[in-house]
Amino acid sequence: MKTTITTIICLFFLTPYVSAGNEPAPFNINDYAWLAGRWTGDGFGGTSEEIWSPPSADGTMMGVYRHHNADGSLNFYEFMVLNKTGLRLKHFTPELVGWETKENYITFEMVSFTKDKIELKGLVFPDFRTFL
Repeated sequence: MKTTITTIICLFFLTPYVSAGNEPAPFNINDYAWLAGRWTGDGFGGTSEEIWSPPSADGTMMGVYRHHNADGSLNFYEFMVLNKTGLRLKHFTPELVGWETKENYITFEMVSFTKDKIELKGLVFPDFRTFL
């Protein structure tokens, strides 16, 4: 009897997680080709510019970012890599001196994704074409 009750409890709690057809589609970097290109705008007390390459065969996209202060002086750069685990980035001064140590980088872990949005821990990339 104890085994039967345990089995029923396990089935009740685990069934939603193993139901066929409810699994999300696997991450495919090609779904985010809409991110490729050059994006500019005002923010952080100056002007932001971000450029993303198209998806590559290794399952990544590469991006760069630079920020100019309101007076036009360069504030900093970023180098970014997006893949199924999330976004990794490094900051650099205008003289290309790294903010993070050589071995370290900033990570935004993948939270969820759909074909028109990438949600990372602390950052969201919506498909901007839907706003146009």
